[in-house]
Amino acid sequence: MRWLAIRVVRAPRILGRLVVDRIAAPLWLRLLGVRMGRRCRFHGLPIVTMAPTAAITLGDDVLINSRADSNEAGIAHPTILAAVEADSRIVIGDGAGLSGASIVAREQVSIGRRVLIGAGACVWDTDFHPSDAAQRRIHPTRHAARAPVRIDDEAFVGARALVLKGVTVGARAVIGAGAVVTKDVGADTIVGGNPARVIGTVHAHAEGELVT
Repeated sequence: MRWLAIRVVRAPRILGRLVVDRIAAPLWLRLLGVRMGRRCRFHGLPIVTMAPTAAITLGDDVLINSRADSNEAGIAHPTILAAVEADSRIVIGDGAGLSGASIVAREQVSIGRRVLIGAGACVWDTDFHPSDAAQRRIHPTRHAARAPVRIDDEAFVGARALVLKGVTVGARAVIGAGAVVTKDVGADTIVGGNPARVIGTVHAHAEGELVT
């Protein structure tokens, strides 16, 4: 009988999550103007900011985790998708997965197919604030440096990594947890550290792994 009592107690919470994940989240994003492909899945409600005439596009089979327990690593906050200026663009390719990530575009952030972005990772195409103190006194955010960011197919961005303005991450590259990426990363390259540097290649690393 104990298992039955546990199920009865948990049932409202499970039902509430299903309503949020399968109905509220996709409906809310569509109402905001997010373009979504087929079979997009949500665990929890992401935070979405879109300026007028900005665009956020999700491909087919995109997974967005925003609930604390929807990822084994734990999520500190919901996934954030922010296209903050009139012509800003965020494009997320088919099969990509984001867990409590922060994606901010003043120009454009492009995320390829089957890219994985880990818990708390940030992809920003702007410095948010100008580096010159005199300019910040005039306005705290105006004239901040910016440049588009691109993450190519099947790359993996580890938990709490930062991918900053103007960076291109090549296909299948791996960004180590906590890395701060300020320069382009080649395809099949593994980088880590602050600032991120090359620490290996995907193929060399895979040779020591057991494939089953």
